Amino acid sequence: MLIVLTGCLNKDSKSNSNSALYGYVNIILPQINGMIECRNHPNIQQITRQFLENGPVLGYYITNDIYKQIDRLSEITYDNYFMIYGDYQRENYRGSESDLEFLENNLQQTLFESGNFDQISARIDDVYGTITAGKPALIEKYSPQPNVRTMLMLMKYMNETNETSVVSAVNFILIKNRIVNLAYYVAYDGGKTIDILKEKNNEVVKKLLEIN
Repeated sequence: MLIVLTGCLNKDSKSNSNSALYGYVNIILPQINGMIECRNHPNIQQITRQFLENGPVLGYYITNDIYKQIDRLSEITYDNYFMIYGDYQRENYRGSESDLEFLENNLQQTLFESGNFDQISARIDDVYGTITAGKPALIEKYSPQPNVRTMLMLMKYMNETNETSVVSAVNFILIKNRIVNLAYYVAYDGGKTIDILKEKNNEVVKKLLEIN
């Protein structure tokens, strides 16, 4: 969960599958206008392999424009995408609504309380080398749909030459008695970015629930 927050900084065959197995449960993936699900593309797998230590990547969506440049991902930066993923420890765990609240509170304590973030920053430094993550700011907690808990947050990343701000939505979703995560990222460009991200995130979450 923690390393997922760094996803927007990655510079490193379109998938025809519309579903992914999470343990013994089949999660149907939504079709999103203007975006393509491409978790099985080798260049995307280079990006997502770091997440596989903790859980399966069920879906990875980028915009149509970025997909046209998918063979150049190591040379470009993209800032509008989302990932659906799970946790190996919960693949076949029968989740409940109370688990959503527990996971949300646990993430909040880890990121925004005590000194836990120093450990996260050190982990990010190990993975990305010259990148330093600033402590995130919690923007909002809300529930866009039944059986969903969402946290909006803003985080800054700094390297030797510049600073980047990313606004992200982290969702804990109960689908078919399984807890699935969805993280949506957009580069921060003023307050309007938060509204844009929230609208896009809510649309994706709604479609994911409708088809499952």
